[in-house]
Amino acid sequence: MIPLHHLSGQKIAVLGLSRTGQATARAALAGGAQVDVWDDNPENPTPEGAHRLNFPETGFDGHTALVMSPGIPLTHPRPHNAVLLARAAGVPVIGDIELLWRERRTQNPFIGITGTNGKSTTTALLGHMLRDASVPAAIGGNIGDAVLALNPPPIGAPFVLEVSSYQLDLCRSTEFAAAALLNITPDHLERHGGLSGYIDAKLRLFARQGVGNLALVGVDDEHGKTIAAALGHHSRASVLPVTTARPLDMGLSAYGGDLRLNGQPILDLRTVPRLAGEHNWQNAAVAAGLGWHAGLTSKQIADGIASFPGLAHRQELIGSRNGLSFINDSKATNGEAAAVALRSYDSIFWLAGGQAKDGGLKAALHDLNRVKAAFIYGECAAEFQTQLAGKSLQTQTFSTLEEAFGAALATAEAESIDSATILLAPGAASWDQFTSFEDRGDVFRALANAYLN
Repeated sequence: MIPLHHLSGQKIAVLGLSRTGQATARAALAGGAQVDVWDDNPENPTPEGAHRLNFPETGFDGHTALVMSPGIPLTHPRPHNAVLLARAAGVPVIGDIELLWRERRTQNPFIGITGTNGKSTTTALLGHMLRDASVPAAIGGNIGDAVLALNPPPIGAPFVLEVSSYQLDLCRSTEFAAAALLNITPDHLERHGGLSGYIDAKLRLFARQGVGNLALVGVDDEHGKTIAAALGHHSRASVLPVTTARPLDMGLSAYGGDLRLNGQPILDLRTVPRLAGEHNWQNAAVAAGLGWHAGLTSKQIADGIASFPGLAHRQELIGSRNGLSFINDSKATNGEAAAVALRSYDSIFWLAGGQAKDGGLKAALHDLNRVKAAFIYGECAAEFQTQLAGKSLQTQTFSTLEEAFGAALATAEAESIDSATILLAPGAASWDQFTSFEDRGDVFRALANAYLN
């Protein structure tokens, strides 16, 4: 935990008592603050030492800040009533990352990573890279522990933070010594009032950067190209592009898997099976640029990438046997994410299904050329089978993931392909049969390990 000593003697309000709110309340109390808390769910417990106060109804009296969990609406579709009352009373509405910044800004640099896709993998990879080089970084944010529950790193060591658009909306003065935007595709639009609001939230990552800071921007989508050009004109930070589409003399490139920093070769990413596919090459390029800014050498960057164990449920390589590999991409909960996985492997026996989202598999239908057969299961089995009708691949439907896995394994073994992949990339939510995408991925991993072992 990181005690918030700068709040000593102050009274703050904490809204939301899940992981973030609990950590915030404990850190503020440890720093000597008086803490009032509220959660609309009465089952979420009150932290010891805090006072439960219905300030969303009663308003604020002497509170110096409203610290809000990022999942609670700030602006859209309608602000939470506590936000409206705080604004009327002139009480600033902030988040836990802002509090961490105010507490540790003179002691530790902050590295921020955001984007629609890939930010968890990039954050975990950078954290691994730094620790592999004996840099005792603290890693958290939208991944792992809430930031105020982290053990404080030594003075000078960085905080490496995955930062969502919701969290960035609650950052008011946070300055990132190095910041990266991986990509922009439409997401969470209902929480930001549309695409422009979503982009504006992401851009908060760069808002207070100055001389000596680094801004990395993925330019493989049109939004990224526009953002990089605009930052290049007005930011005081050093702005570098990141791309997989072509080699660059200045910036980070991973064209064809050839990772280069300002034109100098670092590593052939095709030799790193746990970072397969162009999207992961972009993730590795961003992590390399941030590691370089943090002081790592080219060899330390290459060694860290090569030894990265991967991130669970995100194209996680479970193992291989007799030329058959098992990939757990349970985090691919929509057609767009499934398409990325389908472009990353050859001779695929594809497991897909669950609770369909808008569009179903539509976004993946142009990426089926490497798929040998599809094994569809769960609530959306009939819908997905209809979407795949007429495609030149064998399709079977099943009730459960376990049944689909068994059929995929039998088919793959019967075809005796030298190198093939059983890929879980569901293209759907997990809630028809599982408690979470992690639960679904754990089941797949257990099935794969039973075969491998």
